Amino acid sequence: MAAVPAAYQQARAVALAAAQAGGRAALAHFRRADLMVEWKADESPVTRADREAEAAVHAVVAAAFPADAWLGEETGEAPGAGATPNGRRWIVDPIDGTRNFVRGVPLWATLVALEAATPTGDRIVAAAVGIPALGEWYDAVLGGGARCNGTTIRVAATTALDQALWCFETPAWFRNHGLGAVFDELCARTALQRGLGDAYGHMLVASGRAEIVVEPQLSVWDVAATSLVVSEAGGRFSDLDGTPSLRANNAVISNGMLHEQVLEIIARGRA
Repeated sequence: MAAVPAAYQQARAVALAAAQAGGRAALAHFRRADLMVEWKADESPVTRADREAEAAVHAVVAAAFPADAWLGEETGEAPGAGATPNGRRWIVDPIDGTRNFVRGVPLWATLVALEAATPTGDRIVAAAVGIPALGEWYDAVLGGGARCNGTTIRVAATTALDQALWCFETPAWFRNHGLGAVFDELCARTALQRGLGDAYGHMLVASGRAEIVVEPQLSVWDVAATSLVVSEAGGRFSDLDGTPSLRANNAVISNGMLHEQVLEIIARGRA
């Protein structure tokens, strides 16, 4: 196995530090009675906690890599401080699962990923996923594995759907995207089904506690970080067609061994 570039390892450490800073900022508002919720144009919620968490993440990243570009869910795109692009961009979701956050449910995450130019194209090369309310901190580096709280993690070795746990956000999103039949078949053919939602489900797959997540709708910042953690833990990430695209606005996350079976179910349900 080739050595992981030192620049990627440094980015991994910064991603984790940034996620932890964002998580601390968000936790300061978690379960507070005076938390005010606003609604964005896409009908998703946003709070002061989202904005403060993103600012905390940005402060850590900008201090370490001022020349890198930025894409944040709340602040949008921004070039780096350098005079010319350097082929690196941080992709951040300060609170993935704001609906859980505002209800006091601890299944929300802070997501930080670095996308960089590589010989095989633009790829996520370092990432961190924090589940701050549970004290779980995941990180990964391209070619160097994935960890939770410093311990290496691996996906489950499950090869049969009828032994698998699959996670989803909400059944309504499947119906809204014409995937009601997919939802029903996955429910019928898997051992357990849980609406755990968002990045937490992805981390359950990465750490071997679940096998499948299907996401009918999402944005690039929802999956940039989690996709690397899952793949470096031995799993597989793709869109609904099986292509490893971060920008398809949908995703399948699995332990790898069940991925093709899930894609077949999706193809039948979309036919």
